[in-house]
Amino acid sequence: MRVLAGDVGGTKTALAIIEIGKAGLSIARQARYVSADYPGMEEIVEDFLSGDARPKAAGFGVAGPVRDGVARITKLPWRLEVGRFSRRVRIPRVALVNDFVAAALGLPHLKPRQWATLARRRAEPGGPIGILGAGTGLGQAAVIPVRGAYVVVPSEGGHADFGARNPLEDRLVLFLRRKFRRASRDRILSGGGLALIYEFLKADGLAETPAVLAELERHDDPATVISRFGLSGRDRLCRAALDLFVSIYGSEAGNLALQYRATGGIYIGGGIAPKILPALARPGFLRAFHDKPPMEQLLSRIPVRVVLDPRVALYGAATAASRIETETT
Repeated sequence: MRVLAGDVGGTKTALAIIEIGKAGLSIARQARYVSADYPGMEEIVEDFLSGDARPKAAGFGVAGPVRDGVARITKLPWRLEVGRFSRRVRIPRVALVNDFVAAALGLPHLKPRQWATLARRRAEPGGPIGILGAGTGLGQAAVIPVRGAYVVVPSEGGHADFGARNPLEDRLVLFLRRKFRRASRDRILSGGGLALIYEFLKADGLAETPAVLAELERHDDPATVISRFGLSGRDRLCRAALDLFVSIYGSEAGNLALQYRATGGIYIGGGIAPKILPALARPGFLRAFHDKPPMEQLLSRIPVRVVLDPRVALYGAATAASRIETETT
């Protein structure tokens, strides 16, 4: 079976032609687009499929809630409606799911070399699995094994309120409320969130160095600069910002594990985690993950892995496309 798969994000959109056979999935062709350069998803698909035969089915994981076949991309002025979209791109069957539902559907297609292990524990057979990931925003989902198949539970938990754990984070919450009226997890655990944490710590008393200031003025993406200096340890403010980001990330992964009793494992997806893997491997991430009294023992038995393959949502989108094709034939 040949399908079109898409991973539609607020920053970038990836499309691929994927062949699905008994041996698994294989990507025949792939391309990436800057999402904001296009007025809508239809134009990207038309560009990608120009000159190609149209597949009979397509699946898209989109960064936003999906309801009754309709999605609004959270950080783009795009609205996708399955029927209209199908007619415009001339693909008979289209599956539309949240991007972290797609990522969750893609997990069974990963091999051990496609993840890095932070906590090497034995997954409980049949136990629920949680996946979350920071990128342009914070995505989450859960996977529930049912009779040999996987049921994915979508979530917009990334937009839930952020709960401070100590006086420093109390001050961070006040800082965010003054700027945005509300402190949410998504606001912190994202590329923009790392820059906000840096700004907060600077306002809280840590000095900004001329070298970092010069780099920030030169680059469009402050998170890249902050994480680079933070990983190297060459700048105290950047290191503190990255450490706080990682600690909050670990705590949120622990929250997700508790919410779904994710004894089948927690997977860290999204675009940021592979770039800061050395920081996630430091003690702070797992310390925050486990520090949930009285549930430390439960959390200590849960494996935690970082997804290294950025195509996991494409694999899941292809799975959604194959399901809708099978159901209608």
